[in-house]
Amino acid sequence: MTEPSDPAGLPAQQPPTPPPQPGPGPYAAQFGYTPVPVNNNLGWAIGGILVCWPFGIPSLIKSLAVNSLWAQGQFDQAQLAAAEAKKWGKIGIIVGASAYGLLILAYVVFFIVYAVLIGSLVATTQ
Repeated sequence: MTEPSDPAGLPAQQPPTPPPQPGPGPYAAQFGYTPVPVNNNLGWAIGGILVCWPFGIPSLIKSLAVNSLWAQGQFDQAQLAAAEAKKWGKIGIIVGASAYGLLILAYVVFFIVYAVLIGSLVATTQ
């Protein structure tokens, strides 16, 4: 059997394939495509440093590495570093806020116990 053709007897043509689209790469900007850099989560890192520095330091290190990795074209590693920075920043803020909450609770309990003891001392001396 022969290939299908149009009424004029010419063979049917395949539809044209679209040109390849440039992906994010080192030369993507010259083709009119600029990749959007990933959020480096520096705010989470700074919050983690201010509230609980042992967890904020890894967050800050990962956060500062994001832009460097992105500029080198290592987009997956930059995304991973941003996710790690956010994770460590959140852990630092949660742990630090919990510790400060427990500290305030301990002060409240201390002053209540102190007031009760002073009150009982005053009552027994009269």
